[in-house]
Amino acid sequence: MKMLVVYYTIIVTVLLDQVVSDDPTTCTTKYGLELDHPGTSCDDIYEKNPASHYKSGLYVIKTNKVQLVYCDMSLECGSHKGGWMRIADLDTRKDNCPPGWIKNSGYNSLCTGGSAAGCYSAHFTTDGTSFSRICGMMKGYQKGSMNGFFPYGYAAFGYRLYTPAVTVSTSLDGVYVDGVSITYGNPRKHIWTYAVGLSEDYDYSSYNNRFNCPCAKYPGTTPPPYIGNDYYCESGNTGEYRDSTLYSQDPLWDGYNCPSENNCCNRPGMPWFFQQLPVKESASSIEVRICHDESFANEGVAIEQLQLYIQ
Repeated sequence: MKMLVVYYTIIVTVLLDQVVSDDPTTCTTKYGLELDHPGTSCDDIYEKNPASHYKSGLYVIKTNKVQLVYCDMSLECGSHKGGWMRIADLDTRKDNCPPGWIKNSGYNSLCTGGSAAGCYSAHFTTDGTSFSRICGMMKGYQKGSMNGFFPYGYAAFGYRLYTPAVTVSTSLDGVYVDGVSITYGNPRKHIWTYAVGLSEDYDYSSYNNRFNCPCAKYPGTTPPPYIGNDYYCESGNTGEYRDSTLYSQDPLWDGYNCPSENNCCNRPGMPWFFQQLPVKESASSIEVRICHDESFANEGVAIEQLQLYIQ
């Protein structure tokens, strides 16, 4: 057992050597840099150790245990710079999909949900760290006939001219959106929604355009009240949709390539979001759900990148 402890200490020391600046004038404290000087969070280390301002990397914190976490000391999100703890850094073109998602070889090896209608969850641990701010970004692509917030609209208002899957819901726990829902806690509390509309500029007048984003040239269903303005919505498609098509030429939620009279690219900060919580939370994980109210044969979203940070 003594040898294992020594070995672990050596490994941690080597990793922490990557953090310490080569400039001795910046190494004013060992706080967060050694096992016997842990911080309580990345933000705590940023505040108390000026040397940390110069380099992102692995730091030592102590919550329910002493552990190494990745702290981004240069990220500025929601006017809060530095001290962000990374809990997700996913590039699906080279990384495995998290449990709950599928590596879809038929769609450029991106991560998708399952084949049936519903929501498919991936969980990203907070390692016991309490947080009151959440920052993140997502990059994905539309497949087929994604319908924005219509699943909520159908469940709430009973729209006709369309027969939905049984998964449509007015609840945050169900399929209220075609897209991605980010939540925390039990019961779930909303953080952010990445919605996907049917078309950026096509007039589906016979359906009152309810399948489009609220910001589309021909606006669609508005989001449920518990979402508020905490969402991005975009479509990768111009014109009519095709069920079997992955619209890989236009990434979603990036703030680019929106046609005239479409306001979906006007939100500042896209694809990054920032959320300030009313109180400090101790949720064990952030839940990210890929949702679609029809089968993947008709529609879906393929995720390429995901980053999540807490503070």
